[in-house]
Amino acid sequence: MWYTNNQFWSSRRLYRWGHRLTNLFCKVMGCLEARGVKHIPRGGGVLLVSNHISILDPVIIGSAANREIHFMGRSNLFKIPGLGKLITAFNAYPVNRWSADFGALRRTISLLKEGKAVLIFPEGTRSADGTMGKAHDGACFIAHRADVPTIPVYHCGAGEMLPRGSSRIRRAKLNVIFGEPIDFSGIDETEVKREMYQQMGVKMREAIMKLRDEL
Repeated sequence: MWYTNNQFWSSRRLYRWGHRLTNLFCKVMGCLEARGVKHIPRGGGVLLVSNHISILDPVIIGSAANREIHFMGRSNLFKIPGLGKLITAFNAYPVNRWSADFGALRRTISLLKEGKAVLIFPEGTRSADGTMGKAHDGACFIAHRADVPTIPVYHCGAGEMLPRGSSRIRRAKLNVIFGEPIDFSGIDETEVKREMYQQMGVKMREAIMKLRDEL
């Protein structure tokens, strides 16, 4: 294991240096404040579920986390020269948002079972007005099948730092808060999986929005 001053670890030198740079960027441009990092297990698979407001979200949340993360990115980003290789080097993998991408779902579950930390956005796309929509069944399918701790994450400030439709980064206060693992034990497993996933989705959204009230 390799550690940096903020107790982040990664066995990959490239990722360690990338984390240092993005963490510095977030602190300089956004006075990044992270809370609840202790809730992220130091080892083993863990699913991070967060609200989604900006394309900077993986960078900001990854900078606040204390371990290396993997995350989905919409498939067309990987076709942009240079960008595709860059985000792939930092553990991004493609997902087709316009159809049921079972390959991306299986890859996520596989990463979690291998003991990785994976960040997903249950809404599936960025919020247009900052409010969080309902969690899609795919996120709940992953949480159910992987059977690893599911950590809720709420963050704010990214929408002001890089507004939707803008290409200019602005200074904005960044806050990220990680919560305790979501307790799905009260949900009965039924033959109709969609009903179960809907109940899990409600719990996911409630756990994330509860963190908003703690900021």
